[in-house]
Amino acid sequence: MTQIAQRGTAVIMAMLVVAAAATLVSGALWQQNALIRETENELAYTQAKWLLRGAIDWAGVILQEDARTSSVDHRGEPWAVPLADTRLNENDGRPPAYLAGAIDDEQARFNLRNLVAGAELNAAELAALRRLLGALRIDESFAQRIGERMLAALREAGEHPVPGRAFAEDLLAVGMAEDQLERLRGFVTVLPEPTALNVNTASAEVLAARIADLALVDARRIVSARDRAHFKDLGDALARLRQASPQVTETGLAVATRYFSVEGTVSYGPARLTARALLKRDANRLELLWMKESG
Repeated sequence: MTQIAQRGTAVIMAMLVVAAAATLVSGALWQQNALIRETENELAYTQAKWLLRGAIDWAGVILQEDARTSSVDHRGEPWAVPLADTRLNENDGRPPAYLAGAIDDEQARFNLRNLVAGAELNAAELAALRRLLGALRIDESFAQRIGERMLAALREAGEHPVPGRAFAEDLLAVGMAEDQLERLRGFVTVLPEPTALNVNTASAEVLAARIADLALVDARRIVSARDRAHFKDLGDALARLRQASPQVTETGLAVATRYFSVEGTVSYGPARLTARALLKRDANRLELLWMKESG
């Protein structure tokens, strides 16, 4: 019996050794697989980042080509056509890569930087912002608070704070309800300098805010006609605007744009990366002012 017990104990010990060895091996394999997956994810993220930066550069090429062939900017041009989720590679042995994105005209929005002139608030721009808030069914008294925040931000950061709609979000934190903020977000921006409104791309609400005696219903009719036949130049725009607002002048109005935003999303294997950028386009020069990535 003793020999049998000893043999049983030896078998159990051998099984325990085998189990321990198997556990160690499986643990090592799991760590190796995890390391491989982590490395693959890092490589995919890096590749997605390069693809996304390439997409931003390509958007710049489109904008420069547009400037070379046209003196106006309107939503019937190639830059204004969004790119749906599009596969970039096929049967090349690499993970599938997808790109989606859009270019937008930042001068189609109310530029909150316009609220400050020198070291003071601009009364005419405050009145325009009040008209915009009224058109969006938001308490017009918030215009003064937004203007004061813009003035304080410029005093703190200098004449050229970090631009873009992300900065505009900070300026809008003046006690508005969330549904009011949601209505206003798409109509405002902050650019590095005061800018004219591109009447070829502006919404009816922003157009009516910019032109003091232009009723919103007339602005909507003008925008509807403009989207079928864009303004050829500023003279054409003024002639058509004066049919509804005889006193309108060219002050604060334009038919071309210097500031554009670009949004892009790239998927590469397990990696998905989104970026927003602000571009400044001058003659023969395109400058990336700001870019933010998020995974």
